[in-house]
Amino acid sequence: MTKQLRWGLVGASRIAAEWIIPAIRATPGNEVVAVQGSNAARVSEYARTNDIPLTCESLEELLSAGVDAVYISNTNEKHARAAIAALNAGKHVLGEKPMAMTEQDAREMVSLAKHKNLVLAINHHLRGMNSHRKLRELVESGVLGDLVAVRAMFGVLLPQHNRGWRTDSASAGAGVFFDLTVHDADTLHFILGEKFVRVAAFTSNNGISAKGIEDGVATIAQTASGLTVQITESFAIEHARTTLELHGTKASVFADDVLLQRPGGRLELSVQGNRQEIPIEHENAYPRVIAAFADAVRGVGRPLVSGEDGLASLRFALAARTASTTGRVIEI
Repeated sequence: MTKQLRWGLVGASRIAAEWIIPAIRATPGNEVVAVQGSNAARVSEYARTNDIPLTCESLEELLSAGVDAVYISNTNEKHARAAIAALNAGKHVLGEKPMAMTEQDAREMVSLAKHKNLVLAINHHLRGMNSHRKLRELVESGVLGDLVAVRAMFGVLLPQHNRGWRTDSASAGAGVFFDLTVHDADTLHFILGEKFVRVAAFTSNNGISAKGIEDGVATIAQTASGLTVQITESFAIEHARTTLELHGTKASVFADDVLLQRPGGRLELSVQGNRQEIPIEHENAYPRVIAAFADAVRGVGRPLVSGEDGLASLRFALAARTASTTGRVIEI
């Protein structure tokens, strides 16, 4: 019988309650045994609501509670410290994006996991969406021909319950770069099968974020093969849906409503302007994240998004932020 993988949650977060806890419980051989947060009353209520047996006031207490793996979803500036502490304690780590706020911290996490032979994964769940897996398949199979242009638009009106530190606290890693840009970078790395090597970017503030914190970003990036990609991201777009467009020498594909947490959306293949819908069987991506992570812990395969993958998306976001503040094209 396979040993249960015992999870501890670092952060009593909404994403854990809505997506990660159900995914862990839907994956055989996994269980949530503890949660830790800084507000004892809130953590106690969270544990009661989500049927978690143990609450911990400190990270050290959680790491001593017999957990095998931790899921980290506290505020951005705390991700790296928690991950490094967990890895040093011999725990496998699934971290929320961004994995860290500096490249140095992210590299330390990757190096530490490798040295201790532990699994480090980052929850860029969009790789697990069947829509994005189909887009990768279309690129790899040659159906689109050679890509000549790509465009992505991840624009939402950020809900009030997701604002707070995400829009107001620079020290906590607020803004689009750490929230959306890292996601788009990883998704595009996955779909295109190559990484970006240079980037230019402009930012805007439309009143969703506090003064001095971007709530809109327009990016132009280029891959190692020379493919140019346009990316628009915003917390202030209320009346549109997220989209991806891949244009090749043989065909184009248009993906609509595909960059969110929930599964769904529509893909259309266009040849000579004639569009035909591509059938997609949508499914929740989060159980796929947990299953791949658990398999990797047991020595089978790799996580959906490795620490190295997370580092690559963080490097892109940091480079784009530097490009926006300096007005220069930044080599990655």
